Amino acid sequence: MWYVIQGIVFLALFATALYLFGSAVFIRYRFLKLAEKDPSRTDRKGERVWSFVKYVLGQRKVLAEPSGLGHFFIFWGFIMLVFGDLDFLVYHLTHWHFPWATASAYLFLQEMFSLFVLAAIVVAVIRRYAIKPMRLDQSPEAALILGFITILILTYFFATGADMAREGVYPGWASPVVNAIAHGFTGMSAGALLAISEVLFWIHALTLFTFLYVIPRSKHSHMIGAMLNWYFRRLDGPKLRKLDLEDESIEEFGAGQIQKFTWKQLLDGYACTECGRCHVSCPATLSGKALSPKYLILKMKDQMDAQGPGLLAQMAAGAEELSTEPLFANVYTEEEVWACTTCRACEEACPVANEHVSAIVDLRRHLVLTEGKTSPEVTKVFANLERQSNEWGISRRERAAWAKDLPVKTMAEVDGQVEYLFYVGSAASFDQRAQKIAQAFAKVLLAAGVDFAILGEEEESDGDSARRLGNEFLYQEFVQNNIEIFNTYGVKKIITTDPHAFNTFKNEYPDFGFTAEIYHSTQFAAKLISEGKLKPKNPVNERITYHDSCYLGRYNDVYDPPRYILESIPGVQLVEMERSRNKSMCCGAGGGGMFKEESGTRINVMRAEQALETGAGIVGTACPYCMTMLIDGTKAKGAEDKMSTYDVIELLAMSIEDAKAPEGAGDEVAAATQVQ
Repeated sequence: MWYVIQGIVFLALFATALYLFGSAVFIRYRFLKLAEKDPSRTDRKGERVWSFVKYVLGQRKVLAEPSGLGHFFIFWGFIMLVFGDLDFLVYHLTHWHFPWATASAYLFLQEMFSLFVLAAIVVAVIRRYAIKPMRLDQSPEAALILGFITILILTYFFATGADMAREGVYPGWASPVVNAIAHGFTGMSAGALLAISEVLFWIHALTLFTFLYVIPRSKHSHMIGAMLNWYFRRLDGPKLRKLDLEDESIEEFGAGQIQKFTWKQLLDGYACTECGRCHVSCPATLSGKALSPKYLILKMKDQMDAQGPGLLAQMAAGAEELSTEPLFANVYTEEEVWACTTCRACEEACPVANEHVSAIVDLRRHLVLTEGKTSPEVTKVFANLERQSNEWGISRRERAAWAKDLPVKTMAEVDGQVEYLFYVGSAASFDQRAQKIAQAFAKVLLAAGVDFAILGEEEESDGDSARRLGNEFLYQEFVQNNIEIFNTYGVKKIITTDPHAFNTFKNEYPDFGFTAEIYHSTQFAAKLISEGKLKPKNPVNERITYHDSCYLGRYNDVYDPPRYILESIPGVQLVEMERSRNKSMCCGAGGGGMFKEESGTRINVMRAEQALETGAGIVGTACPYCMTMLIDGTKAKGAEDKMSTYDVIELLAMSIEDAKAPEGAGDEVAAATQVQ
């Protein structure tokens, strides 16, 4: 009779826990349904399934850092515990084992994983509450979850040991811990062992039920959210979503209220593990700015949980337009939103595929397009772009001035009858120091016999700065103008020295109907060298460190071509900074940072310090904006005599022609930050 009563009570509590778990998950699903649509998340199902296998089951991104090893064991240990728990609970209620649960190999594997989990929990507790790294919060919630897992493992061990001692069955080597516990209980009466087993079973069961209740209501919602996030992750490149600016019914753009984010952006909040990897990777956070990618995502989740019930009530009442508290009332500050450099260091570090940058740009879009709020320097950038199609406000007639002494043709002169368009970009067209990059690349192309031309005065801004600063209207105007020009000349292949132009042409212009072969200058030059069309011969006897541009590296996985070029130049000794390749630190120019005032510690100075630590005499770049920031950074450190800054293409040009290094390269701070 006791077992019947016990079974009924257990099933009733289990059903209640499942209901509370399921209802919490379902209401958050309903919250996500209230958000903006994001339709490009269900294509290429095979790749999405593989993402799930690789990053969820394989924990590949988690294991990118040593601390992830503990999470790996907790994750797989937890999965093993689920199967072990199922058998443990069924056996206690029915005295029947699943066939697989009595196999010695299974018992041994389960016990080993349980021990690994306990060891990982000890390490996690010491790390979180004793070492206290910057990226982790000492929250009681984390301690509660770790405590639940510990209780589940220990109650299983001791309850099973008591049962085996009572039955006189010892598992031996298959379960060394349980075997030892069972022997430790030897000599106790059957009644005492039964009492121990019963008490521990119910502690175990109640802990499990409480855990089910807590999971969707805590940071451990990531156990569900992370799996979905990896499946629905962006597969078509790190691009921003296109806004429909022709729909006259839309009165607000960007994210000014919580439901104005996309459902995927809100899912990021429920997927967040609060591990803080983004927090310690973000250059804005590390330089003392108001922004933390971690807290930006968590505030999004908290706001959705707070405002979601009210939104559902409005919808049930038949409201035509759902309304919530403005995000800039007391959730986000303009300061934190403008601090982002859009470098994607946060996204690269994130183990659950969160996409912080798109959410930040949507917040900027609301400020710019809906509220009309920008800083004076950003307002000036927009005005300059509108008047002269460049951020500096210099006459567009000067766009080809850099090429006046070179045999470079314009597309108009050749009527588009060339293989490649060299899209110069605003920085290399108007910045005195960056013009030398354009000149060097033109010389490289001429030396290799490449059939190319430039647009000259017809060239428009690529629009990247406008878009990252939130002005989608201006960006789309440039897109339309550029596509019209490209189509007029039948452009099919584009080369550029600007990673920002490279990225937007390659990843974002296709959304507007334009596709072409897009090459960054380092990719193209590396190809020319590998094909034997360029042969670096003049030695550049320098110790050189290379700075990875965010828009070339993290945005487009172009890491090897610049290094290949440097290693092809005789005399070059390449040394890496501690933060390089996908973990490289931003120079501070991205996301319009080149043209904004920066308070506190300057990001470019921090990056210059990292370059100087290598002992190199030259820092190589592959972006005109990075060049400006690093020249400025080394000057701020008073180290311009110790370290010069050159574009990789400039160094290549020195090696293939009888030319000296551009004079005063380390002394000229480009006028890029002095917007006219």
